Amino acid sequence: MIALTALCLLAQLSGCNSTRTVYVKVPVVPLPYNLTAETSQPSIPNPMTWGASLDLNVSLLSALGQCNRDKADIREAEKKRASQ
Repeated sequence: MIALTALCLLAQLSGCNSTRTVYVKVPVVPLPYNLTAETSQPSIPNPMTWGASLDLNVSLLSALGQCNRDKADIREAEKKRASQ
């Protein structure tokens, strides 16, 4: 009796044997505009004084930092896109 039950269960399990792989195209999500927007350049003061030079350095480092953050966000978005 046990063998008959086992054969019935085995027959039912063999029905799950035929699986089919279907690939679904996923639309490409564009990057947000703020990541690809141009970073504004600080204007160079005229006349250039020592104090204005320091302010310009701070502005340039700030713009560079923003560019690096945008690039890091783009890399993170590409990683997420590749993992999906």
